[in-house]
Amino acid sequence: MPNKKLRLRDIVITTDNTPWAIATEDNQIVRVNRAYMSVTEIETPNEKSYFRQLATTSDGKLWFTDFEFGTLVRYDSQSNYFEEWLLPGGANSKPGGMAVDKDDRIWLVETGQNPNRLVGFDTGTQTFLTETAIPSGAGSVSHLHNFEPAGEMWFGTETNYVERAKVH
Repeated sequence: MPNKKLRLRDIVITTDNTPWAIATEDNQIVRVNRAYMSVTEIETPNEKSYFRQLATTSDGKLWFTDFEFGTLVRYDSQSNYFEEWLLPGGANSKPGGMAVDKDDRIWLVETGQNPNRLVGFDTGTQTFLTETAIPSGAGSVSHLHNFEPAGEMWFGTETNYVERAKVH
């Protein structure tokens, strides 16, 4: 990386086979040119952002959570446009684990809520679908994994549970 101070947190590969990463404390996303292994750093709108998770939908758009401001952020690389939505838990939602299902719905965990909540977001209608309390309380959820054959999201919690949520 040209910027030796970047702390990369998560990485995805979009439908056009481009690797992208987010920098945790540096309000940047990074695009990697696979042919030349060169990188382009793209500043995001808020310099105080603290990114946690990164996902991509079938249209190639990037989605990430901002832990500091409690938002879900979308980046469209074609238009270089950012858009964000305040999570149902507000600025203190502290989003953790995130994954995308077969219908391009975003699922994430609000770890700032007690108990933690699983939140669904429809990327087509750009609306929140559901807010479901996690029975164990969760403590914190860092990663969420989609198991598509069963329509489930799986995750581990800091309260010593492995949990699953049926999402379709």
